[in-house]
Amino acid sequence: MNPFSEQLRSGREARGITLADIARTTRINIKYLEALEQGAFDVLPQTYIRAFIRSYAEAIGTPPERLLHQYDLIVTERYTGASGAPPAPVTPSLSPTAEKTSLLDRERRLRAMFIGGAVVVVLLLALLYVFDTIGTGSVPSVVTERPFQEVVKEQERTAPAPAVTDTADTSSVPALPPPPDSLVLRAVAADSVWITISRDSLPPRSGYMLKGRYRTYVARKRFTVSLSDGGAIRFILNGREIGTLGPRGERVRNHVITAERLNP
Repeated sequence: MNPFSEQLRSGREARGITLADIARTTRINIKYLEALEQGAFDVLPQTYIRAFIRSYAEAIGTPPERLLHQYDLIVTERYTGASGAPPAPVTPSLSPTAEKTSLLDRERRLRAMFIGGAVVVVLLLALLYVFDTIGTGSVPSVVTERPFQEVVKEQERTAPAPAVTDTADTSSVPALPPPPDSLVLRAVAADSVWITISRDSLPPRSGYMLKGRYRTYVARKRFTVSLSDGGAIRFILNGREIGTLGPRGERVRNHVITAERLNP
């Protein structure tokens, strides 16, 4: 096991988090999480490794950028052979033609590595975009200006239990009037965070919420909320501010919100 993978495992165990917990939070197959902790990067989907590391780091409360930088160093050593050992002496028996061919081969390999890295970056960005779209439950469309009351009437007419919306936050977030005998929960993100929420007995929905965005959920009786950072989101229930569910940096699991929070 390499020091990088050992750091992943020890960081997880120090926080009392199991691989099953991370698998449930990130929706990553547990066999891939085990491969990360064992340093078996060859068995992982190569285009998803960085996304897996980022999700793993956020799940255990470790800054993703530091772990991604360490992983990049491992990849660099693997492809360039940079192990700290002195370079092998140049063999003087190469002819000028053979030496030129060797340099051209090296240049082609470096160019291929550069192109491959660019492709990986593009794929990862596309993957994160898809994750965010799935988490919000909506497909992005061209933004058009419409009167607010018209939007409210359309939602009341077509969606008695509307799906999750994910909208840019403003200093004054408009509160939709709750349908009769319903609860409307507004989640406003002060920082990027992973959120899992279920409404009444419906299956839970998970996804990343970006900083400066808000979402609206509707239920009949209750919401059950889990967060990777309890202080990153403030909640508004039926137009009443109920605040955050915990301090910054602390995970929140299965926190239940009901109409009782509206009582003075």
